[in-house]
Amino acid sequence: MSLKIHAFPPSPRGFKVISVAAHLDVPHEFVFCDLTKGVQKTPEFTALNPNQRMPVLEGDGWSLWESNAIAQYLATLKPGLLPMDEKARADVTRWMFWESSDWDPACATLIFERFVKGFFGGGPADPAEVEKGLTKFHRAAKVLNAHLKGRNYICGGQLTVADFSIGAPLIMAVPAQFPLEDYPEIRRWYAQLAALPAWQKALAMGQMPQAA
Repeated sequence: MSLKIHAFPPSPRGFKVISVAAHLDVPHEFVFCDLTKGVQKTPEFTALNPNQRMPVLEGDGWSLWESNAIAQYLATLKPGLLPMDEKARADVTRWMFWESSDWDPACATLIFERFVKGFFGGGPADPAEVEKGLTKFHRAAKVLNAHLKGRNYICGGQLTVADFSIGAPLIMAVPAQFPLEDYPEIRRWYAQLAALPAWQKALAMGQMPQAA
């Protein structure tokens, strides 16, 4: 099955699937979904994902949306990022669910308020929303930082798709001003991810385009 990945690389959710595909060397065609031009709202894209959000994995009349679902599916295509043991695989899934329910919302609030709004001409950050984002961020970061003590990766000693999932929002740590000073384990762990060739390749694809 020939695959297409529709994504906006500067977005952590798009970056997530691009970096997983790059790490596993999954053959695919990359389709740039330019959020700055509203591509996600076109009828053609809506037919792939009625939520009008990227990323989307498309293949021979079939489409899959939700970035963690795509990342996990890609990890089933080639060995390397998904354990064969069922308990170990459930652990990976558990952390990817946590990313969706706790980590992503916390990071996304700060990314939106401190970067996205300004980039798209939406005005300055709302201090009340930033405060809410910081509260959620610290709550989740404390959990992640404590979990990473004594571990090289999220699920122990092996790099898995959970690391890509949880690490992806950190590509926006600087512009979104994530308060990582008190979380040395997160910084140590993320430095390993940032050094991966696939991570660097996806970052190179994600240079923020100029708004039209």
